[in-house]
Amino acid sequence: MKLSKLSDDFKNKSLNLFAINVLILSVLPIIFYFILGYFSGFGFYIINAQLILNFQKITLYILVLGLLIPTSILFTTLFTGLDRNKISYTFPFLTNFVIYGLLFYLAAAIIIFVFCFFLFLNEILGLKVIFIVIGAALSLTFLYIFPPLVKGVFNFTKIIYVMEIGVNLNEKDHSKIFSIVSNLSKKIDAKMPKNIVLGLSTDFFAISDDLKIFNGVEQRLLQNETLYISLPFLRVFTIKELEGVIGHELGHFQGDDTIYANKFDPIFRRLNEHFLELDIEFEKQKKENKSDPLLIKIAIFPFIFLFNEFSRKHEKIQKEQELKADKYGANASESSKIFINALSKLYIYNLVWKDTKEKFNVIAQDNKKNKIKNLSLEFVQDARQLLEKDKLKMYLENLQFFEQVHPCDTHPPLKDRMKNLDVEMKEISNKSLANFLPSAASLIPNIDIIEENLTLVSEEIEKSKNES
Repeated sequence: MKLSKLSDDFKNKSLNLFAINVLILSVLPIIFYFILGYFSGFGFYIINAQLILNFQKITLYILVLGLLIPTSILFTTLFTGLDRNKISYTFPFLTNFVIYGLLFYLAAAIIIFVFCFFLFLNEILGLKVIFIVIGAALSLTFLYIFPPLVKGVFNFTKIIYVMEIGVNLNEKDHSKIFSIVSNLSKKIDAKMPKNIVLGLSTDFFAISDDLKIFNGVEQRLLQNETLYISLPFLRVFTIKELEGVIGHELGHFQGDDTIYANKFDPIFRRLNEHFLELDIEFEKQKKENKSDPLLIKIAIFPFIFLFNEFSRKHEKIQKEQELKADKYGANASESSKIFINALSKLYIYNLVWKDTKEKFNVIAQDNKKNKIKNLSLEFVQDARQLLEKDKLKMYLENLQFFEQVHPCDTHPPLKDRMKNLDVEMKEISNKSLANFLPSAASLIPNIDIIEENLTLVSEEIEKSKNES
């Protein structure tokens, strides 16, 4: 998972973040408390002194709420440890508490501010100059600060979906791949995914969260469990290698992983997506205004604290899950060596894909160049050139140190995964990495048409990026 720079800047700084949050969330109610104490309540309107005292009590309640938010994050992380079940059930509740707690905190602050502003006007009419100056200054400051703070919190109430270019298969037209997935689900005692999606990326992933796909004609929101399969890698995988990778992904739907995936992963991923969006927005603001968007950062410090505390746990748990899922993958492919060979292809040919995709993007934006009609076949052609140039040997020598880039989780280095399955480096050869037969692409009867359509969609998206 690609982590946000905004949150990564504070990685492993728990105490610092806790102190920052305590300071930020306590300053405003304390200021309001003392301001209210200085108002006489006697101006043009006679205001009951008890009313002012009641509003002072509200500021104390806000103070308690403000302190409770970072404290609850800290104690929850200590309580859950690395227990996936505890994390699964407490994290959604904690996230909602932070979101709605902050919204209530800000709403109460607005009410108190309005009351203070009314008292300020009342004091003006009473011709107390000192209150005019103080009230005007504080009012202007609050009016300047408040909108960005509210915006920062509301950003985290938006639902952000994982978005992929792809097609959702139906069992009638694609019975072979459905049969394989169904048999593997039974074999490893995992849930059968509700959706099977083919897409033009090199990713394979299983997701329990809602997934948005775009096929060039319409956007569809897929719910429940979804298995995403890479079209380019269907071209370079043998059928047994594909079964191993699918078995690995289905392994994430097995046992406690399912609860964790359903309850924790979607919310955690959405938080990170919000941070990634803010990264882009902040960089844009810095370029346009040449200033740091401090106010929004202040509003989201509780979320940074929340995310960072659980990101460390997630990283450790995810690596354990991946190694566990590798066992299912080896079982599905009927050989640890076959499964590791599939992983090796993923690591190596992903490097080829990067070059292929960059070439495709350049050509897509240049109307004078001959277009690439099928991105998957272009990828296979580039992969075979790699074999011909004997670069594969060089990649093979460094293979064990490669780390896979993945949109939904964190994979351990290949050397750790090989050790986990008792496979040695010498068992992986150039010949096995160069073998694409029997091709997994044979499982999809209309694969050429799907690839060409999605290639055209990808081309149009690249063109639109250039135009914008």
